[in-house]
Amino acid sequence: MDTRATWCEPFLENFKVTMNITCESCGSRFSVPDEKLPENRIVTLTCPRCHNKLPVGPKEGGVVKGETKAEPSPAIHFDEAPHQGDDADERPFDFMEEEGLTAIICVKDAEIREAVRMALVGMEYSTTLVMDTRSALKNMRYHCYDVVVVDEMFDARDAETNGVLIYLNRQPMATRRCMTVFLMSKTHRTRDEMVAFRQSVNMVVNSGDIGHIDSILEKGVRQNDLFYRVYNEFKR
Repeated sequence: MDTRATWCEPFLENFKVTMNITCESCGSRFSVPDEKLPENRIVTLTCPRCHNKLPVGPKEGGVVKGETKAEPSPAIHFDEAPHQGDDADERPFDFMEEEGLTAIICVKDAEIREAVRMALVGMEYSTTLVMDTRSALKNMRYHCYDVVVVDEMFDARDAETNGVLIYLNRQPMATRRCMTVFLMSKTHRTRDEMVAFRQSVNMVVNSGDIGHIDSILEKGVRQNDLFYRVYNEFKR
């Protein structure tokens, strides 16, 4: 039994999907829950990455590229209008700069969080600060961030039960390639590639190196961009 999935079920219950939607403009893939698809009409969604309009629905005989999935698998989904009962002010991506770089910081330690925030601001990122898993997933539900910084113990007893890491690891590769994920750790050394591989993140950062966080973040983003440059150019 996967105890990580069981532990995160309260947080991921709103992220179950039945259809993957591929944006033909930028190639990004998103997911739409079955209950959000209309029974007998087509709706138009906006890709949050390139703002291309995507016709979706109805449930039977959809008109866009999609594949039905039997198992629950959390991923980003989006709507043009707020959910019924939701306050439009709570839709996080409405406040993001449309053409700017964005980052989400999932760190509870105030000193480390502020150092990361200042470094990202210096790199011209618009930052979102969250204090628990539910808030993090709510923001990532509506926006695909360019950079994610998450503490391995963020709202969890260890990295294996970290809801943010579990959510990121379940993203389609087309979506995950667009993110640079940094794992903050008190026990692992900075740039420990084996830990990064095991946790499916781009770079590990030891909290003891917080004084060099600006150069560490810059290098991590640059390496990720170089690694996927050919792929991204071919995708376009």
